[in-house]
Amino acid sequence: MKKKPLSPKNRYIVSSLIFLFIAAIFLTWFLEYRSFLNEFWHTWNFIATSPIAFLFNAFLMWLMLVFVWGLIGSPIATFGVSWILIIILTYIHINKSYSRQTPLLPEDFQLASQASTLTKFVDYGSIIRTVIACALVILLTVMLYKFAAKKYHLTRTWKTTGFAQKHAIPMRLLIVALATGAFFISTDFVRHNEGTRYEELPLLGTRFTAWNQTRNYDENGFILGFLYNFQKLKLEEPDVYSKEKIAGIKSEYSAEAEEDNLNRKDPAKEDVSVVVILNESFYDPSVEFNGAKFDKYYPHTGGDVTPVLHSIQKKYPSGLMYSLDYGGGTANIEFEAFTGLTNYWVDTVPYTALIPKAGKIPSIAQMLKDDGYKTIAIHPFNGGMYKRNISLVNEGFDTFITENEMDFKEHDGESEYINDRSAYQQTLKVLKESKEKQMIGLITMQNHTPYNVENYEKTDFKLTTEEELDEQRKSEIEVYYQSLHTSDKYLGEFIGELDKLDKKVVVLFFGDHAAGLFDSVNSHEEKAVRDLARVTPYFIYSNYNSGFRGEKKLPTTTPNCMVNTMLNGLRWKKDTLYYMVDKVCESEPVLAATYLEGREINMAEIMDDYELVTYDILGGKKYWMKSK
Repeated sequence: MKKKPLSPKNRYIVSSLIFLFIAAIFLTWFLEYRSFLNEFWHTWNFIATSPIAFLFNAFLMWLMLVFVWGLIGSPIATFGVSWILIIILTYIHINKSYSRQTPLLPEDFQLASQASTLTKFVDYGSIIRTVIACALVILLTVMLYKFAAKKYHLTRTWKTTGFAQKHAIPMRLLIVALATGAFFISTDFVRHNEGTRYEELPLLGTRFTAWNQTRNYDENGFILGFLYNFQKLKLEEPDVYSKEKIAGIKSEYSAEAEEDNLNRKDPAKEDVSVVVILNESFYDPSVEFNGAKFDKYYPHTGGDVTPVLHSIQKKYPSGLMYSLDYGGGTANIEFEAFTGLTNYWVDTVPYTALIPKAGKIPSIAQMLKDDGYKTIAIHPFNGGMYKRNISLVNEGFDTFITENEMDFKEHDGESEYINDRSAYQQTLKVLKESKEKQMIGLITMQNHTPYNVENYEKTDFKLTTEEELDEQRKSEIEVYYQSLHTSDKYLGEFIGELDKLDKKVVVLFFGDHAAGLFDSVNSHEEKAVRDLARVTPYFIYSNYNSGFRGEKKLPTTTPNCMVNTMLNGLRWKKDTLYYMVDKVCESEPVLAATYLEGREINMAEIMDDYELVTYDILGGKKYWMKSK
């Protein structure tokens, strides 16, 4: 029996869908080629190593083309318009990548008012080439329509009556609805993800990387990478959350703040600059905690790895910070330290998942800026890492100095990172350039992995552990110790310069976490030994008689409490939020799941309040910011 041929309408629909699928494959390749900065082999490597991810990107591209086809009504015009949009989009992406070393993100369109800062990186010849490319696409689209539309059934030929039927409006609306629904269903796992540092995607043979969007785009493709940053990470709303509840909590602590601040010094009148230093992977290999000693498990020759730290600890208040993570998670520790909020209930990467969308949030930078301080963040690396270029602005930092803007860029040996000496020199330069009070947040990079033998000509610290370690791991630990030793030396140089500085400065210094090299400690059967992998040093230094000097044991605590500890020691007036933090740190000084190990936190009323306020600021209506 002879098959009945397709009707002109059905033939048009089938032909259009096939044409758009072929177009989607090409446009996805073109998009990846452009997003990889026109590097053919980089593009081919992505397709070859992640074919399923590439095809899924092409599928999403096809759904988007089908959606545009429903709006425009012509598959060939859809191809041309989409190609032009991709040319323009990737032109913006390429210029941003060259200037900021980060890919185009959805947040960049929220920051369109700052686009003028990129103009100095624009090659005007590239604008002309882009315009010519768009013109050629228009010409090709016209030629396709003229020579292929009827031949391949890519135009409507059936006769109709009435405006709606003539323009196929019912059919096009159905196409738009189906494409939209399919797109949102297919991308739900992208837009609603857990927001963890890594999230494996077995079906696609890849993973999401929250902390490094350049890597995220490289591993998942432009479309998935871009959509990932649209993530609507919905925090679970506490049952009793309301405007009245938040206002009541703030009123309670505002009353306490108003009374207690009468007996405190006003930072606005204190001619003192504040420097908060997060030193990447800074650790003390001689640390002792709850009766456990680290050097019992990783002994070494060469003497004291961090002698400067130990001399500082004898002169200034110091303690141990219980890190939220081991071997990584810098931005989460940074978030807690700067804001006084906690990641305990949120359990994501707030810098990438929440703060860019949250807008202005409370922090030590915001507090001191309100008191007339100039706020500056310094990070000797890519400013887009962890979306710091957005999150630090929302925390109140008016100036952000990255590796591109730094005046000092020394590296130790073949290390890929700017060393701590340069980071401290940049900090000193900023302090000396202005007589105004400054709040500086410095996030260093020297001690970051990898720990390659090329970083140093020799290593002074040789492991003598009886544990069987492969040569690679042994070498990494020895290089790490050498990095810590030079970092410690640079710290001494910095403190020496501050001692001579004709400007009052107080410094809160802490290591964010240990390097992820010490598996036998981190996975030990005894909790006290496991905790050794998570405690780092912190101290509070001042180059003037602050009243908070001299050897003093500071409490072991998580990052959310450290700035508050400094403010209390200085007896400075502080914002209402820090009065809540006072009570939190009395109730649970170490608020970390790995420390509690299943023990329920002390859910006193203060902890309930803290959870509500954390939710309100990061994922709620921000009533805290609006109430008096």
